[in-house]
Amino acid sequence: MISVLIPIYNGIEYINESVTSVLDQSYDNWELIIGVNGHEANSSVYQIAKDYQELDERIKVYDMHTIKGKSNALNEMVKYSNYNYVAILDVDDVWHEEKLEKQVAYLNDYDVVGTQCVYFGDLENVKPEIPFGDISTVDFAKVNPVINSSSIIRKELCYWNAEYDSVEDYDLWLRLRKQNKKFFNIDEVLVKHRIHKQSAFNSSEVQQGRLMQILNNYRFS
Repeated sequence: MISVLIPIYNGIEYINESVTSVLDQSYDNWELIIGVNGHEANSSVYQIAKDYQELDERIKVYDMHTIKGKSNALNEMVKYSNYNYVAILDVDDVWHEEKLEKQVAYLNDYDVVGTQCVYFGDLENVKPEIPFGDISTVDFAKVNPVINSSSIIRKELCYWNAEYDSVEDYDLWLRLRKQNKKFFNIDEVLVKHRIHKQSAFNSSEVQQGRLMQILNNYRFS
């Protein structure tokens, strides 16, 4: 019922933690699609990831060496998915074992379902302020409303704009909000979001410019 997508460019050293957190889910009707992108064909990163196919027949690993960027990788991975709902898991993040089970209860009524999260890594035990419950009428321009690695999305709504890599998730939420799609966040920490030097949490001028652009698109288009 749920296709889990793990795109990988950086962060292969964390793959065991993220994949294990999927394997440990109390809800077992899932497939896991791992897409290695931005590396040469048959790279060492792909070789490490490929070994995880041996752990469970529900895991498939793709060498997407012709694909550049996270958004393009996600769009390609959706094409390989077999289910109607897509869950995103960044390779350096970790799920609570009951995450999927608790979210499934809301999927019939909402287009995007997220959860609360807590930071770990270089910033420990900090819980960001994320709106919870039915957030369909929240002003998304004031807050990124859904943690990327907490999200489950209706498959037909999945399209990430490569122009906004590093803020591609926020761009998607803003576009779906303008389409009056329904959002819900479970008020429970079911994701650990890793903060480290390579994390998109550490903003750059390029990221800030993209952020301003998507907010302008949301407000004025």
